[in-house]
Amino acid sequence: MQLLELWLKPFRNFTSLHLCFESSHTLVFGFNGRGKSNVLEAISYLSIGKSARGAKDAQAVPHKGDFFDIRGLYGVESRTKKMRLFFGKKEGKKAFLDDNALPRVADILGHFRTVHFSPEDVSLVLRFPAQRRRMLDILLSQCSASYLRDLQTYQRVLQQRNSLLREAKKKNSTQLSEAELGPWDSQLANFGARIRTARFEALDILRGPFAALYDRFSPTGETSNIRYKGVISECKAEDFEQALVEELRRKRSQEFHVGHTLCGPHRDDVFFDLNGQSADLYASEGQLKTILISWKLAECTYLAQQCGQQPVVLLDDVFSELDQARISVLLEVVREFNQVVITTPQELDARTTSQFEQIRLEA
Repeated sequence: MQLLELWLKPFRNFTSLHLCFESSHTLVFGFNGRGKSNVLEAISYLSIGKSARGAKDAQAVPHKGDFFDIRGLYGVESRTKKMRLFFGKKEGKKAFLDDNALPRVADILGHFRTVHFSPEDVSLVLRFPAQRRRMLDILLSQCSASYLRDLQTYQRVLQQRNSLLREAKKKNSTQLSEAELGPWDSQLANFGARIRTARFEALDILRGPFAALYDRFSPTGETSNIRYKGVISECKAEDFEQALVEELRRKRSQEFHVGHTLCGPHRDDVFFDLNGQSADLYASEGQLKTILISWKLAECTYLAQQCGQQPVVLLDDVFSELDQARISVLLEVVREFNQVVITTPQELDARTTSQFEQIRLEA
């Protein structure tokens, strides 16, 4: 899988931009404010249908504009395909594959896969559980349509159940009949069990590559690991659905008080450890960045194994705050991937990046 061309007409600071990716490894450089990060954000829009940076769609519309339009041409298995993502303040968001409108924007997932790293992720992802869940959900949704369907159904059921609990709270009621909540409990547990099982299976695959990559970046004996912690105490995968139903019943009085659902995979967490301690509490900024880079590169390995195709790797300002040894390791690792696009504020030593095509963004 390789991105061949990208058109932005317009997007964020670009009125119009056309880029051709003639090499499998590309460095995009230019002074701050030229839009390097926006280029990678636009590419990821074609992959997941939304901003990888977590921004609202309207924020990507140029100043005084009404829409943005992103188009890409990519190659996969000796075929060339076209992807388009359009957002208008009046029209809403639409996705197109080979000029055919997709029924839903979410249907864009799985066609053109990417892994995206940005410096903002270091604080957002490694400090906040919701961002870590989002990171894992995006990864799994890119390679499993069934996971995406289960996740979307779970979220709809969760919204309905929370709506009932909010109404009960407004009425100062601690009573909802089993007939009212029971069906929602059953559905939440059913789809929640599927989601949690898929996450467990993915993390079992990811742990090995992640630990090996972190070791390559940190040859000083530091170790890092991934843990998954659920609100419900550990149980076998086949028992989780029933365990969640029972936990929902136990917490029902608390849920009436707070007005939302207190257990399920939407409350679970993915932890990164550093030398056996929680990384978000004890790791330095440099260590956190190394952890996240290792995770993102492990995602690439996972997608290649599970989908049979390597994703396009998007690394935004990844060299900042890395010493030369880690930069050398990173450049060595990314040589193993089919396509990598890296942004940097300035040109790098040609001897270091000789395998990279270089694209300069002008004012």
